[in-house]
Amino acid sequence: RGSVKEAKKSRRMDVDVSELGAEGSARTAEAAEEAVGPRSRVVVPQSVAGSEKRDAEEVARRMARAAKRGAKLRAVLGDGGKYVVDLGEYRRKKVRVFVQYEGYSPSAIEESRRLRVAVTIPAKWADAPAAKLKATFLETYAARGKGRIEPGDALLAVTDSRSYLTFAKTMIKDSAKVGDAFHENEEIFVVTSADVQALDAQVRTIETALADYERQATIHRTIDPSAVVEMSTVSGQIDPCLPHVLLLGMNKAYLLPVQPSFTVADIKAFIHFKGGPDNFPLASLDVAVLRGGHEIFVLADDDTIEALAKRLYGDDATLLNPDDHKPVVPLLWGKRLQDPKYFLWIPSLHTPDSFKGPNDAANAPTGQDPAALAAANAPRTAGGDCLIS
Repeated sequence: RGSVKEAKKSRRMDVDVSELGAEGSARTAEAAEEAVGPRSRVVVPQSVAGSEKRDAEEVARRMARAAKRGAKLRAVLGDGGKYVVDLGEYRRKKVRVFVQYEGYSPSAIEESRRLRVAVTIPAKWADAPAAKLKATFLETYAARGKGRIEPGDALLAVTDSRSYLTFAKTMIKDSAKVGDAFHENEEIFVVTSADVQALDAQVRTIETALADYERQATIHRTIDPSAVVEMSTVSGQIDPCLPHVLLLGMNKAYLLPVQPSFTVADIKAFIHFKGGPDNFPLASLDVAVLRGGHEIFVLADDDTIEALAKRLYGDDATLLNPDDHKPVVPLLWGKRLQDPKYFLWIPSLHTPDSFKGPNDAANAPTGQDPAALAAANAPRTAGGDCLIS
C-alpha cells in the first residue's frame, strides 16, 4: 500500500561507473564496497534518539531471564508436575518465580530501594489470589529495610511481550489466580501508582521527542514536495561531473542525482514520497553512514551532502567544482520498527533489511526463518519493498 512501482526494470539500480574516470571510479568503488560491507550495530546519537536509554548488559540480562520462563504455574504445580532425583529419591521440583521492585523501569529508583527475590510457590497456591504473592514480597521488602509499600497502592505486573520498550508491563489484578496468571521462573514486578504515572510520563516524553524528530525532517528540507516528485534515480552510465548519492537499503541500491546543498532531510523526503508516505512515514526513516567499517551512524537532518562528502573522503573532497569528477556519496537508509503497543517508531530498532544493499541480501546468513523475516518486513511494520522510481 502506497508503494510506487518502477515503470521499467532498468530503474532497479545496475550502476555502471565505467565513465567516472580512474580517480572517480576508484573513489566510487571503494565507497560502495565499504557501504555494503559487514556491519554490527546501529549508533543513534542522543540528538536524534528520542527513546529510552538501553543499557546493553541490562538488556542481555533480561533477555536471558525471559528465556528461562516456563509453563503456566498451574501446569507445573498440578498432578503432571515435574520431579527431580535427589539422593536417590524422587522429589517434587521446586517451582519458583522472581519478584522485584525497581520502580517503573530498570534503574528508575536508587539501588538502595531495589530488591529482587526468588519465591518458591507451593502447590496449594495455584488457586491463591495474586494478592497473596504480592503481600509475601512486600513483607520481605519491609523486613530487608528497603522501606514500606502499601499493598493497596501496588499491583503485580509482568513484562508486556507486545512492546519493544523495556519498561512496558501488563498489570495483574489482585484477584487473578497465581496458577493462571504467572509462569515458572517468570520475572514479576511490583508497580505502585506513582510508578504507573512515571511510566505514562515517559511514554509521553518519547512521543514528544519523536514528534520533534519528524518536524526536524520538515524544517531542514530544502526542496518542496513537487520537486521531490520530479526526482528520479538513474541507471546505466552517469555524468561523473554531477554529484550523486548511492542509496543502500532494503536490499536494494539506487543512484540519485543531487545538489551539494541537499540535506539528509531531502533524502528522507525522497524516500517518503517516492516509496509511499503510508509505507515510509518521515518519523520512521533513518539515514546513516558507515563509520569505522562496522558502525552504522545515524545522521542529523541538517547534514548536507557536501559536508558528508568531506566526512567520508576528507576535507579536500568537494561536490562544488563544476568541471571536476565528483565522488559518489554512499548513504545507508532504514526504517524503524513500530512498537505494537504504543505505536512509536523505536529509534534503536530497525527492520531486518534496513541499511542493507544487494550484497547484504546475497550474503545473508543461513538458518533464518524466511517467514519470520517476511513478517518483519511486511508493509504494516516495515513498508515492504521500497520500489523507488
